Amino acid sequence: MTIEARKMEVVLERAEPSHFNLIQKYMLMRSHPRRIFLDVVAMSWEMYFLWNQNWKAALGIFLGMNTVGLVLGRRVNYEALANTVLGRIALLHTHPMNLLLQLTGAAFLVYGLLQREGLTILAGTSLIFAGHFYGWSRVHSALKLRD
Repeated sequence: MTIEARKMEVVLERAEPSHFNLIQKYMLMRSHPRRIFLDVVAMSWEMYFLWNQNWKAALGIFLGMNTVGLVLGRRVNYEALANTVLGRIALLHTHPMNLLLQLTGAAFLVYGLLQREGLTILAGTSLIFAGHFYGWSRVHSALKLRD
């Protein structure tokens, strides 16, 4: 094998894409501790603006903080992060039922905050937490429900 062929082989080995899809990569990026803190701050401001019926400011905070988070997290090592506890917990959010319940709950929560309806806010929050009933076997095999 020539030196050029060996160099090409090494480059191809390193250029192999990770086995994570786009949603999994996004969830892993959000599980980095810096991103978690950024999301908590953003969520506080978003809830304040939604409660005051200023959806434009809430949307601006959401887009701005997500852009900052994407810039800060663009060099995340997905493989290494997926092997941490936070990474495994993030991957449980990609379970289809978990994702469906949380997105539905988030829609109820935003609507409830805009309308200042306590029961809708509670229903949305409950759906978000109910989503967490699915996918725990991805964190650790001991968390899998028995058949």
